[in-house]
Amino acid sequence: MNISFKLRKEDGSITVEASLLIPILLTFLLFLMSLVKISIAEMALQESVSETAQTVAHYSFLSLVIEGQIMSSTEGFIDDLTDDQKDRFGNNEIANQLLDKVSDGVKGEIPAAGELIDTHLAEGAFEDAVRNKYEDKVGTSDFFSPGGIEIIDHNFPQSQGDSDVRIEAENELRLVLPFFEKEINIKKKAVERAWAGG
Repeated sequence: MNISFKLRKEDGSITVEASLLIPILLTFLLFLMSLVKISIAEMALQESVSETAQTVAHYSFLSLVIEGQIMSSTEGFIDDLTDDQKDRFGNNEIANQLLDKVSDGVKGEIPAAGELIDTHLAEGAFEDAVRNKYEDKVGTSDFFSPGGIEIIDHNFPQSQGDSDVRIEAENELRLVLPFFEKEINIKKKAVERAWAGG
């Protein structure tokens, strides 16, 4: 008995299967690569924000020392002015009380060094430091974009009140895949306890 099987000719079937499967696999591979890049960007931003907060917390005592010196010399100067004016008015009780109130009010309005730094200098300094550290970690590219980092919240330690260094940064990443484009915002926050004196 002679049984012969008739085999079908399958020329080209592998080409058709590959042409259907390869774009799907490539898209999946690009998606995985994008997830890895997003993870790297998140880790780099967190490390940059944390390192900046640690450095600021470590050296913030310098502003507190300077603040103490400024406050003592400024209060001494205001007291000297008040005493000079009291001498000019003689022993006028109303004038002395008024000068004492003005002197206390002026002393109360002198901003602390931490408050001045937090209000006028901290955001720019924090932003530059975080950007530089981020760029050292991931380099410069259209995706990682160190120039897009913004400080959205910050706090510099002060002698009166909050002695924490707080930095919150945000970076906008542009994810581009075939037939898909998305803006992704990553936010990272770091809080470090600063030396408050004592």
